[in-house]
Amino acid sequence: MEGSERRPAPAQRRHLAGGAALSVIADVGPLVAAGVLSIVLGRVIGPSGNGEFALLITLASFTVLVFSLGLSTGLTYEVSRGWSARRAFVESYWLALALGVVGAAAGFGFYWLTRHSVFDSVETSLAAVVLAIVPALMATQFASAILLGRDRYEGYVTLALTTSAGLLFGAAGLALAFELPGAVAGFAGSSVITAAVGAILLRRSKGASLLPDAGRLPEAFRFGLLAWGGNLLQQVNYRFDLLILGAYAGASEVGVYSVALTLTGVAWVLPHGLQMVIFPRTANLDAAASSGEVTPEESDAAVARGIRHSVLLLAPAGLFVAVLLVLVPLVYGSSFDQTVGLGFVLLPGVLALGVGKVLGSVVAGRGAPRYNLYAAAIVAAITLVLYFTLIPAYDEWGAAAASSISYLATAVISAAFFRKVLDMPLRTALIPTTADLRNYPEALDALRAHLRSRRVRRRAV
Repeated sequence: MEGSERRPAPAQRRHLAGGAALSVIADVGPLVAAGVLSIVLGRVIGPSGNGEFALLITLASFTVLVFSLGLSTGLTYEVSRGWSARRAFVESYWLALALGVVGAAAGFGFYWLTRHSVFDSVETSLAAVVLAIVPALMATQFASAILLGRDRYEGYVTLALTTSAGLLFGAAGLALAFELPGAVAGFAGSSVITAAVGAILLRRSKGASLLPDAGRLPEAFRFGLLAWGGNLLQQVNYRFDLLILGAYAGASEVGVYSVALTLTGVAWVLPHGLQMVIFPRTANLDAAASSGEVTPEESDAAVARGIRHSVLLLAPAGLFVAVLLVLVPLVYGSSFDQTVGLGFVLLPGVLALGVGKVLGSVVAGRGAPRYNLYAAAIVAAITLVLYFTLIPAYDEWGAAAASSISYLATAVISAAFFRKVLDMPLRTALIPTTADLRNYPEALDALRAHLRSRRVRRRAV
C-alpha cells in the first residue's frame, strides 16, 4: 500500500529444534566417552583413580574458565549478529595461545599452593600435563562458540565427537594399559587434536586474512566479561564441591561423588543442547526485531517456545538418569554403592537447573548478561555457606545436599530475572502447549531437508 512502511523480508534461519537436536548429539558423545573412561578407571584403579582424574579435569576446566575471560560468550553473541566467523577464528586462536599460557602458569601455581591439601593425591607431573593443554582447550571452546554463532551445528558436533573419539580410543585405551597416567595422556592428545580440527573447520569460512586485527573483538570482550563474571561464580555452584570435598575427604570419597555428578549431569544434555542454540538465536532475533525484520512479539514467541521445550524434556531426562543410577553398582562395582543415593539427592536440583540455564541464556541473548552475574553472585554466597557447613560435617553427602539446594536456588533466581528482562508471564514460558509437541517431527523434517540440500550443493561443486 502506498505510503505504508514495509518490513524487510525475514532472513532464513535454521530450525531451532533441529539445531538443539544436533547440539544434544554434541553433548552425548563426550558424556558417553567420559562415562566409559570413568568405568575403566573405576575398574582398573578404583574410586581413588576416578577422584584424582576428576580433580585434574576440574583444575584444567577452571583454569580455562578463569583465563578465557568470557570470550566464548562474546564470540557467539557477536558472530550471531554479523561478525565474520573467519576473522573471529583468527583473533580468538591467537588469544587462546596467549591467555592459555598465562592461565597454565597460574593454574600450576594454584596446584603448587594446594598440593598438600586439595591435590594431595595428585602427582605433579600429571598436573603439569593437564595444564599444558589449557591453550588447546581454550581454542576448542572458542571454535565451538564461533560455529554456534554462525548456526554451523554440524561443525559444533564434529568438534564434540572428535573429543569423544579421543577419550574413548585414547584416554580409555591408554588407561587400560597405563592406568591414570595413560588416561591423562589420552585426554591431552584428544584436546590438541580437537583444537586442530576446529582450526580446519573455521579456516574454510570466507573473509579475513590469517593475521589478527581489531575487528569486533573489543565488543566481544565487553559482552563476554559480564557473562564471564557470572560463569565464574557459577563454578562455585558446579565444581567447588569437588575441590572442597577433596580438602576434607580422601580421593576415594571424591571418586564416588564424582560418578554421581557425572551421571546426574546426563540430565543436562537435552536442556543444554537447547541452551547452546537458543542463546545465539535470541541475540539474532533481538537484532532482527531492532531492525524491523520481525516484530518484538514474534521474537518473544520464538524464545518462549524454546524455553517450554526445556520443561518438556525434564521427565524423560529424569527417568533416564534414575535408571543409570540404579545400575551403578552393577557397572562400577560394589565400592560405588553410595553413588546411587548421592545421585538421587542431586537429581531434583539438576533438573531444575536445566531449565534455569535456558532462562539465563535467553537473558544473555537479550543483551543483559549482567543479570546472570547478579544471580550467580547471590547463589555463590548461599552455596559457599552450604559447602563449608555441610561438607566438613557430612563429606560427600553434605556436598550432594548443598549442590542440589544451590541448583534449585539458581533456577528460581534465574526465573525472576528472566521475568524482569522480557516482561513475559512465566506461565507463557514454562507451561508447554500441544503445539510444542508438533515441533519434534517438524524439526526432524527440517534437519533431513538441510542435510539433503548440503549433499546437493556438494555434488554441484
